[in-house]
Amino acid sequence: MTLEEILLRATQSNATDIHIEQTKEHIQVSLRHLGQVSPLTKLDASNTLINRVKMRSNLDLSETRRNQEGQFTFSHQQQDTFVRVSIIATVKGEKVAMRLLPEKCRFDLDRIGMPPLLLKALKYALDMGSGLILACGATGAGKSTTLYSCLNYLNKKGNKTLFTIEDPVEYEIPNVYQCEPNPSIGQHPTTILKSLLRQDPDVIMIGEIRDSETANLALSAALTGHLVLATLHTNSALDAVYRCHNWNVDFFSFVSSVRLIIHQNMNYQKDSQHARFTALAPRWQGTLPLDYQTLLSSPKLWCAYNKSNIHSDVDALV
Repeated sequence: MTLEEILLRATQSNATDIHIEQTKEHIQVSLRHLGQVSPLTKLDASNTLINRVKMRSNLDLSETRRNQEGQFTFSHQQQDTFVRVSIIATVKGEKVAMRLLPEKCRFDLDRIGMPPLLLKALKYALDMGSGLILACGATGAGKSTTLYSCLNYLNKKGNKTLFTIEDPVEYEIPNVYQCEPNPSIGQHPTTILKSLLRQDPDVIMIGEIRDSETANLALSAALTGHLVLATLHTNSALDAVYRCHNWNVDFFSFVSSVRLIIHQNMNYQKDSQHARFTALAPRWQGTLPLDYQTLLSSPKLWCAYNKSNIHSDVDALV
């Protein structure tokens, strides 16, 4: 099978990832569909499939010892699929992972499966115009889809300047200024974020908060009249608070700017998949909590969204 045939098979079966493993005996190609990895085909060890992936991704064909990352777009019947490529070196040979991101993944906010009460709370937070909204969850949980849906919701209003920092940019959105970090020339996420604050932004989306410096800068932006959307890898909404505490993120900046913390995971069924959402929204208004310990041990400080109902018990989310 050629690379194009593999991509076509993968997109037709709604696979989310393609795995290519090279050994001395053969090249194994597998697809991830509905959370499960299953073999697609075996190719001869001399097949040039991995080199073809490198060519499409504009990567170094001669490099087999260092890890490489790239991207390209696969088009078929007027349907574009963004392909994010990661290649690592293993003791057996090179291992390729390709994440498939079809354009149809860009849903309207009303169509991502969010419970009505939480959807209402999210739209209210987006319309506030400033503060921090976090989308949390594991890899593949749909966090990026949620944030892109938020951007589309804000973009339709047509009266705001929207910026993103993504590594890499997964979808190009009209009227949104999208930036990619490039550490080789000193363009780190924090460097870009500092520059964006001088670009008169209304909304800033940060693809992922990975460290305390980015977290503190995001909060600073949220405190100065900007709406900041970001993702965070955590196991629950409350874990996002623990993460900020462990990073020594300024407490009063956090409690003054956080508007909503959404957690989602992907529920796989026999022939479908859908995201499940929980969330925390702050209940404090005039009087702020004293410290992180108070924030983590006082359920009454939070409005907890679980499925379609609202609960006051934060323990339901952890």
